[in-house]
Amino acid sequence: MAFVEAASVLADRLGPFADVETGWELLATAERIAPAEVERVLMYPTVGVWLSRALRHVVGLAPDGTPFRSEVGGFHTVVAAVAVRGGLPCELSVPVMYGAVTLPSVGLIRLATDFPLGHVRLRNTVDGVSLSVPGEPLEPVRRHRSAARGRSITVAFDDLDVYRAFGPPTRAEPLASADHDEWCKLLDEAWDMLTASQAASAEELAAALVTITPLDAGPDVFAASSSAAFGGIAMSPKRSAVEFGEALVHELQHSKVNGLLDLVDLCHGEAVARHYAPWRDDPRPVQGLLHGAYAFVSVVEFWRAQRDRVPPELAARARFGFALRARQVGEVVDTLRRSTELTGLGREFVAGVSVRLAACDPADVPPDLAAAVALCTADHRAVWRLRHVRPAGRVVAGLAEAWLSGGTADVTGPSEVVAAATVGATRLGALVRLSVLDPDRLRRLADGPDLALLRGDRDAAARGYAARLRRAPQDVQAWSGFGLASGSTSLTRTPETVRAVHHEIAVRTGAAPDPAELAAWFDRLAR
Repeated sequence: MAFVEAASVLADRLGPFADVETGWELLATAERIAPAEVERVLMYPTVGVWLSRALRHVVGLAPDGTPFRSEVGGFHTVVAAVAVRGGLPCELSVPVMYGAVTLPSVGLIRLATDFPLGHVRLRNTVDGVSLSVPGEPLEPVRRHRSAARGRSITVAFDDLDVYRAFGPPTRAEPLASADHDEWCKLLDEAWDMLTASQAASAEELAAALVTITPLDAGPDVFAASSSAAFGGIAMSPKRSAVEFGEALVHELQHSKVNGLLDLVDLCHGEAVARHYAPWRDDPRPVQGLLHGAYAFVSVVEFWRAQRDRVPPELAARARFGFALRARQVGEVVDTLRRSTELTGLGREFVAGVSVRLAACDPADVPPDLAAAVALCTADHRAVWRLRHVRPAGRVVAGLAEAWLSGGTADVTGPSEVVAAATVGATRLGALVRLSVLDPDRLRRLADGPDLALLRGDRDAAARGYAARLRRAPQDVQAWSGFGLASGSTSLTRTPETVRAVHHEIAVRTGAAPDPAELAAWFDRLAR
């Protein structure tokens, strides 16, 4: 109703889509005659994406360069979709995007003309749906039903809707039949796996999952959800049903948290991105930590259930996934417990995550795997701090003066989190993963300080990292590696301060101090 009221005021800008009230009346009629169909369309994930964007248009905050009329006129496609699904007669103008008319949850009608059109008239009668210009037959959204152990799930593989990727409108890219069959096969296998070992997760998915949007294959597997698209998941192709199932379980949790946040406040204050999340390379607001903790504790539960069931070729991946996510969630739970930004409900939320994590027995990990995960997470945290945390200038200046004068200074002091443009995985982190998932391949790689550290030769690793720092003093990965190899507590806890002082001394004197001597000096001051 808020959209209709706002759009009606702007009717003079809507051209062929100005008759918003008629569309609203048709929705009201459909609500009396076919309420289930109205709900199916309005709750369809892409409708939420459209609505969030259209509302921004009508309040003067256009999200991008998508034409105002095309986006706001999408209301008529929603109404038309309800009419088609509910069997109601209607005739109204609908926008054309990329040479086609999209009816959310229904399908796509391509225009049989290359002449660019911004809108056409759509008519729905007992004989079906038709356009005022020649068009191809309606191409329906393909749905698939998976069943196992008396439970079933029906999902739309939406490769047609312009809003299926949760962002600006994009052209329909229907899967070839063979590719569609492969997605259905993965869903069948994932559903069989979940109903066998995680009935609660299966029930959640059956109740809430509406669409899966197949994305193009890329160098990395990818899955995403959107706060505007409850029940929708977009993902790149997966290599196995296990990975497919993990993505479904994980992304659905974000939809659940988004739904909860529409009802209650879990945190207060401004959403400042200043916190460390072990699964992200950029700073996150506290709400992002809540999202991640809830989603990834479900992944911990997933791997705990699957690690002894997966095929042999996925066993290492399952064990590593469990150990890594359990450690990451544990770190974030500790951070959230110390946070002053949570409401009472937020603290209860975190307590619930903590109970679920403890029930998974996160310490049940072999020592060598635990050590690999600890190294991976320590490197990630140190590099994050080196990239994004800036110590106060007066603190850096005071420490540099103390070093040069042979005096002492307080190594603690204020700092600021400033999101840096440079993000991405570290080489050491990638090699740690490789050491667990494909050790034979790791052994074929060239030597270097990262590999020396993985072999346990800390002295050789420290020498190698120090040599890199002499060549490139701002190399954040070398600073992190040097801290891990040397065992310096200062380089583990506040590496950004050590690096900043190293740079300040070099600027003042023209000669950079030895990283090992500087780190040892910091460690003595911190005692």
